[in-house]
Amino acid sequence: MAEMASLSRTHIDEDLKEQLEELSTCEISDALVKLGNPTGGFLPHLNIYSPSPIPNDGESGSGREQVKLVGRVFTVRLVEQEKPGAELSNGSKTDQHFVDAAPEGSVILISPDFVSGAACWGGLMSTAAKAKGIKGAVILGGCRDLVEHRQLGFPVFAQFHSTIGQKTFLRPSEYDIPLKIPILAQPTLAPRLGDVGHDQEDQGERQTVVEPWDVLVGDIDGVVIIPFERLREVIKLAKEGKAVDENIRKELELGRGVKETMKKWRGT
Repeated sequence: MAEMASLSRTHIDEDLKEQLEELSTCEISDALVKLGNPTGGFLPHLNIYSPSPIPNDGESGSGREQVKLVGRVFTVRLVEQEKPGAELSNGSKTDQHFVDAAPEGSVILISPDFVSGAACWGGLMSTAAKAKGIKGAVILGGCRDLVEHRQLGFPVFAQFHSTIGQKTFLRPSEYDIPLKIPILAQPTLAPRLGDVGHDQEDQGERQTVVEPWDVLVGDIDGVVIIPFERLREVIKLAKEGKAVDENIRKELELGRGVKETMKKWRGT
């Protein structure tokens, strides 16, 4: 029964998944903005660290250009490791490792409250995650062991890479929780918000809200979050926008002016 519940939380209809794989994260963000999402679902400062930027034998283009990560998110919050005598002062502690807790078919999204320069994800985590059937990992912080991730062919998006491990600096606190991610602050300065009760909107920052089991899409342009309940309308709008852009591209290739072409197809 528990296994069936986990599968239902990670399920995306195959038809919808295929349509998402045909859309870029830019097209998805544009659709979300049209629907009133001020951040376009964007998660900031992320780069593809795995798979390798070099394509496999017989493939054209770069390896990164071919990456398309699609799945429902399993959220993880990390907190700063406390000093001796101050245990749990920064938050609760999980009984289970978050990789063990994440269901097959999910994408792990890690949000550290404290960005230390240490990696939040290493090669052993990718080994365990791939064996479980997890689709990929997105880290709003650092990763390390690049060779190991790339040898596994396991998708890893992160804000930076490091040689330093997590344990001295960070520890898991919660998982399967809502997150609010500020999109404008620099990664070395921004606290990672795992507690939705702590609202940084007061500071004028725009935030991408992530609910457990929302849909994550990642490609060479970045990573976006789609509220699961709006998935169909986002896909519909994104496909329409893609068709409009293709018409604009064809006219620009013929030497038409940018302003007149945009006005013709976009009305602006």
